[in-house]
Amino acid sequence: MKEARYGFQPMRVDQGEGAKVLVGSSGELLRIDEEGNPLHEPVTPFPASISGGVVMGEFWIGTWVDQELREARMAALPLDGEWNDGGGRQHLREVSDAEMMMPASSIWARRLDAEPMALTRVSKGTVFATLNRGVYMIDDDAKEIWRAPYPEWPGLSKFHHSDTLVTCTEQDGRIALWSRSGSVTLLDGEDGSFVSNHVLDLTGPLAGVEFSEVGGWFLMLENGDVGLLEDLQTTPHVVKTPGPVFDARFADGRWRWTGWRHDGSFFGGKFEIVQRRDVGIALVGDNVVTNDGRWSEFRAAYSRSDE
Repeated sequence: MKEARYGFQPMRVDQGEGAKVLVGSSGELLRIDEEGNPLHEPVTPFPASISGGVVMGEFWIGTWVDQELREARMAALPLDGEWNDGGGRQHLREVSDAEMMMPASSIWARRLDAEPMALTRVSKGTVFATLNRGVYMIDDDAKEIWRAPYPEWPGLSKFHHSDTLVTCTEQDGRIALWSRSGSVTLLDGEDGSFVSNHVLDLTGPLAGVEFSEVGGWFLMLENGDVGLLEDLQTTPHVVKTPGPVFDARFADGRWRWTGWRHDGSFFGGKFEIVQRRDVGIALVGDNVVTNDGRWSEFRAAYSRSDE
């Protein structure tokens, strides 16, 4: 078994064109290359967990949430140059409003008055929501492009915290806001105006969604099921897996994913699931980053010769 490479427990990898940021479970950040090699020492810019992050142009934009202290931040860190550690939790407890503590190394930073969620990169900026407050699109400099009301789904009670947004996707100039319940609200990407509501019949709470123009939507459910969806008007094709899926990518005509003790793929109408001993938390090229900080090959079939 390969040795752990990072010195902390990875939670996910935020990926963009030519940039990859490894996010740790205790707020660590580390830029890595295509082969998973660290580009610097891990840093903790802010003493709280990182709830979301996207690579946007020349920056990584992230959100931090401290549930105990009820503090939330959003900040942009440059993808070039040094990143530094920030202050500790004791410092966060002691700072006054006049010297508000912000993530270290940030180009810009903001204090948020509500919990941020569903932070997502889209073609014209970054979209995020704050619980029961609103939905926002901002540019790289944190300038607001538009804001919209937080979506409402009357009578929604299928799952606990059903109105929590888990992610956004973009298609044909429209932004889809996905709730934990499987309810979807479409907004116009130009001005944030309401387009339509949809409700999907799911077997469990929604944990994440990936979208591809060719592959459609890949739904990751908390109970370990995955769903393939071609149209918001149709019913997802649900497949059971050995455990929750934590990352999925569409490339070369197929969906690939990794998760709790397995890797999987879907191609040509067929599913393949291969067991692994560890837990895959991210796909980087043809490799998997595991939750114990290891780098391993993706295990489900991925040869181009069978296409």
